[in-house]
Amino acid sequence: MNTADDVRSVHAGLGDAFRSAYHHSVAAVVVSLGWFVASLPVVTVGPATLAAYAAIQSLREHGRVDRSEVREALAANWHNAALLSGVFVAFTVVTVAYATQYFQTGGVQAGALAVVVGYVTAHLAVVLVVAFVRLSEGASVYEAVTGGYSWTVSRPFDTVLVGFVSLGLFAVSALLTVTVCLVFPFLLFTFHVAVVGRHAT
Repeated sequence: MNTADDVRSVHAGLGDAFRSAYHHSVAAVVVSLGWFVASLPVVTVGPATLAAYAAIQSLREHGRVDRSEVREALAANWHNAALLSGVFVAFTVVTVAYATQYFQTGGVQAGALAVVVGYVTAHLAVVLVVAFVRLSEGASVYEAVTGGYSWTVSRPFDTVLVGFVSLGLFAVSALLTVTVCLVFPFLLFTFHVAVVGRHAT
């Protein structure tokens, strides 16, 4: 894909997310609140995210959330989802630790490490977005992770756009406060599925 195609793909995915939230408002609230509550223990954020992606996949395919498909996705990959989210949390903690050390001491080494690890963490975030979408589509964890890496490497501009649009969605939702819980997760995950789902690649 060229740059223009990347922009169109992301723009279409964003529009798809808002249309889906509008036409399936009840499902949007249920999925969002369900993800938020299920993620509160932190260690369950991976399985909760996988369940949300699976719910959105079934909503897109059947026009409703098929709970049996969500259960099947969780039964097959909840442990892999937990492991992947744990890896991301670990990288995030390391990034924050180096950044904090840099701001406290001004050390060049800490600052350089914060930048390097921060970049790796940002790249990992998009790799995991694709991986979770693939898991919700029934792929094995190996296929999901390698597919996520291949997607980001072959579509660098798309990768950057997905990251920035995801942050933008969060920022806008945060300004509207209650929207963070009621709509943001659904919008975010639907956007991801629309852009990186197999039907879109």
